[in-house]
Formats: sequence, C-alpha cells, structure tokens
Amino acid sequence: MTARLLQFPNRAVTVDITDEPDDAPYTGPVPTFAPNATTYTVEQAAYLISLSVDLTRDYVENGTIPAIQTADGWEIPRTRFTEWVNNLPEA
Repeated sequence: MTARLLQFPNRAVTVDITDEPDDAPYTGPVPTFAPNATTYTVEQAAYLISLSVDLTRDYVENGTIPAIQTADGWEIPRTRFTEWVNNLPEA
C-alpha cells in the first residue's frame, strides 16, 4: 500500500491508494440533478469534478470535500462544494 500527499487549500491530506490511481476519472453513468436540490450526492460530486466515486468518498469522509453525514449517507451542500471547487489552486 502506498500513500501520496495531496496539497489542497488550508491543509495537506494523505490518501491511501488501493485499486485505482488517485486521478482515476469518473466512470459511472451520468447522474441526474434536481434543479432545486440544495445538496449533491457523492456520485454527483464525483461526476462534477471528474474523479472516481471511491476517491471522492474518501475526500468526503476525511473532510477535504465539505459534507454532512446523515442517516442516509453523505450530503454535500451545493454552495459549499462550489466554493471549495472555486478555491482549489490551478494546476
């Protein structure tokens, strides 16, 4: 098992890499988006940032992507997600 240090605004996060590289793109079906919803699912967020669902879930669980854990799973507030994406450093 290897680890890679990723630099994000305000902190560095160590992510365990298992079956797929850290830059694996989203490969699932195109999710549907309710226009009036205030949150995204992990799958929707993964699609929007073009990362695998597993890596996106890791980022949600370790707090890199702002999210709220509910009884039904994770909810990602759209406004906080948009702010987070807009504040990422450009590569």
